Amino acid sequence: MNKTINLFPISIHQIDVDGFDEVKNNLINYIYNLKNNDPTGLEKSNCGGWHSSLFELDRNNLLQKFLLKCLNNLPIHQAYSVDGDYWVNINPPKSFNVKHSHPATDLAGVLWIKCPNNSGNILFENPYIFEDFNSINAYTDKFKYMNKQYHSFDFEPVEGRILIFPAHLLHEVKENKSREDRISVSFNLKISENKEYKKLIETSKNYFKTEVIA
Repeated sequence: MNKTINLFPISIHQIDVDGFDEVKNNLINYIYNLKNNDPTGLEKSNCGGWHSSLFELDRNNLLQKFLLKCLNNLPIHQAYSVDGDYWVNINPPKSFNVKHSHPATDLAGVLWIKCPNNSGNILFENPYIFEDFNSINAYTDKFKYMNKQYHSFDFEPVEGRILIFPAHLLHEVKENKSREDRISVSFNLKISENKEYKKLIETSKNYFKTEVIA
């Protein structure tokens, strides 16, 4: 019997959070207000689009509340804590984001707020494209499909959906070929030891040791 074992896979988390339609218009208005207050924005990977300043994940506003609601679905063990920052992207027609990664962090992600048809897929490059170029070419289409063995792979944006991926993974956003703005929220996540959890575990261990001795 033949079988394929996918060892050391690259995990991309796709999360759909309930209740997006209820807050969509409010989120869009909030984001446009951000742009009105800072029309210049920053120049990063964006070509023709607007990139907001960075915001820490410690603000009590509509956008952050929804983002944190999404991140609650991330399968991170309670022994670890997650912190980071986020920013807003508004890509008008014909704008795009060049290929890039997110250094000095662990995970990166995107939350799609407004995505008309043909407004630009996000494309990920296989980190082993150089080493595995020929072998990937040689696989059958069925094998490629079943095992996601491609030189690159793209996701169509879906409003209210979030993707979280390793920050080192090279990615780009294709040109917005629609007639409307494409709005998304990008973020970086830093994973660290949860000191409160560690303290709780140590306290529990000491308690049981005391009980046994007694």
